[in-house]
Amino acid sequence: MRWNYKKWDEEDKLYSPKRRVNNKMSRKIHHIIGSFYSQKMARAVEYESLNERLFYSFLELDSSTIRYYVQPVEIPVTARNSTNEIKKWLHIPDVLVFRQGQSPILYQIKFDSKQITPIFEKNNEACRRYAEKLGWIYQVIYPSQLPHLLSRNIRFLKNYLTPREYYYNWIPQVKYRLECIGETTISNLADSFKYQIDPLLLLPLIYFLVAHGIFHIDVNSEISRDSIVSLNELEPNIIGNLIGKDENNAQSN
Repeated sequence: MRWNYKKWDEEDKLYSPKRRVNNKMSRKIHHIIGSFYSQKMARAVEYESLNERLFYSFLELDSSTIRYYVQPVEIPVTARNSTNEIKKWLHIPDVLVFRQGQSPILYQIKFDSKQITPIFEKNNEACRRYAEKLGWIYQVIYPSQLPHLLSRNIRFLKNYLTPREYYYNWIPQVKYRLECIGETTISNLADSFKYQIDPLLLLPLIYFLVAHGIFHIDVNSEISRDSIVSLNELEPNIIGNLIGKDENNAQSN
């Protein structure tokens, strides 16, 4: 399925958060809830665990993720307890993701497999049935099991998703320079403009292009000024509007 040109007004209402995040585990784990501004959703996204925050950061960086909704639906669950009494409750899975070329994916985010309790199994079964009825995919994921360096790089690059005003005039030039010189280190690319602009101002721009998938980098090695970058041959043009604005500005200056 292709979601690029879809209008999201209906989904924005239908999958608005069904509850606010809470810190019910705060006695054991402090400061695990919070929010950040989502570039993709153009609003604040709340999380109630560091694993959720890490996964939502990945969604922000993932060029194939077009839209995602946290706490999106209430799913009725029915089960019998140890005394054979019927119990009913509503379960709210963590996030619904619309990824290019795929059916919507409903995710449950867990720390590790030790969190798999009988209640979770009931919730899990209900979520899977719910997703199947709607033609969705349902998955349980464990972000904490990602390699440490990959997790670190996701958190690092998320800080560079937001464009700064001066990027508009420099993105086409930086892209063209890298195309001419081929793969090189981030610092070398920035230093190649030292007679035009302070290289320190270009470092966040280069990280911005990496974060948006315009430049390729090895995310399994620690990202730094010494990292090798190259043009992404499969560039998804996910900042096409921004680059279009750059070119218009360049012509007018």
